[in-house]
Amino acid sequence: MFRIFFALIILLNSLSAHPVIFKNGKVFWITQNSSFNDMRFGVSKTNSWLIGGRLLEDRKSNETFALVNNNYLAKRWNSRNSQANLYLLSSVGLNTRNSKSMGTIGIHGDWENRRFMVMQMIEYFSYNSALVSNTRLAYSPYKVDYSKTSTWLIAHYRIEYSDNQYSYMFFPVIRLFKKNYLFEIGYNGNDSFLSFMTHF
Repeated sequence: MFRIFFALIILLNSLSAHPVIFKNGKVFWITQNSSFNDMRFGVSKTNSWLIGGRLLEDRKSNETFALVNNNYLAKRWNSRNSQANLYLLSSVGLNTRNSKSMGTIGIHGDWENRRFMVMQMIEYFSYNSALVSNTRLAYSPYKVDYSKTSTWLIAHYRIEYSDNQYSYMFFPVIRLFKKNYLFEIGYNGNDSFLSFMTHF
């Protein structure tokens, strides 16, 4: 059912990928890669704290987790032409099959201006003791105002450490961003990556 719902959202629709938005703002986002389907909905209670729900499906083990998700903006640096952020991330909940508890904890850092972006996120998953690192370097070939579609070319590198083994994955990703809608698609010849995000 989760896969059907995911497909419907992608067909019906396609924010910057910051995990906290303006106070009382709501955000909905879906990400799919070869390891996970990850669907989230959140509300920013303040301009530095977002709380919401998360449905996480491990595509390898075929396990699904229902989680309460927290994102906290620990620090923001603003300059005239750029911005940097540091976020603390956490989730806690249950395995939908056997009600065993599961949690995640992570950290997200980014820096960006209107042409370049660097992002690093590290997240730990308790149910399989996996440590996942996602690194991004991005470039926008042209500047546009808020009303037009912004295009970003992204190099996305993912490392997962679990069961004393490393797995590596690289995705070239294209991001399209207009007003409060963001859509990303990537493919490396073997695996695909999709992401959709909106805030309101």
